[in-house]
Amino acid sequence: MPYNVSKQIQEAMERGDFKDLPGKGKPQQFDDNPYISPEVRMVNQMLKDKGFAPRWIEVDKEIRAETEQAEKLIENLKGRRSRLEAQLQVQPLKRDAIRSVFELERSRGLEAYTVQLQQLNRKIQQWNLMMPLRDKQYPLHNLDAATTHFHKECPGL
Repeated sequence: MPYNVSKQIQEAMERGDFKDLPGKGKPQQFDDNPYISPEVRMVNQMLKDKGFAPRWIEVDKEIRAETEQAEKLIENLKGRRSRLEAQLQVQPLKRDAIRSVFELERSRGLEAYTVQLQQLNRKIQQWNLMMPLRDKQYPLHNLDAATTHFHKECPGL
């Protein structure tokens, strides 16, 4: 019997019976949980409509945004380094001044980067406590490895 059902489904797919079904391309609605009272369902829908999400979803979004922000800091410094290298080609007499300015920016950037990663690690620890599934947990950032990554991506002039 199961083989017969599989065969019928396969034939229907080949005929195109499953194309252009109503709701195609739209998110599925799982709001019809028979174990939730209508009052709770209404409250959940109101919260969802107003953009509220469970705390663990909000923390996940924050972690992703802050990780992107930390990487953007490195990208900005790399861009700054490229512009200053071009300036050195045009104004070689200002080499020492340009280098000292960039080294100051670079040291401040490294400090900001490590502070961001420390804050991010605290947020990751908070997330990992909320998320019981180990495969969904984030690893903590190793600050020594991050510093090495920073120096590799953004060397001095």
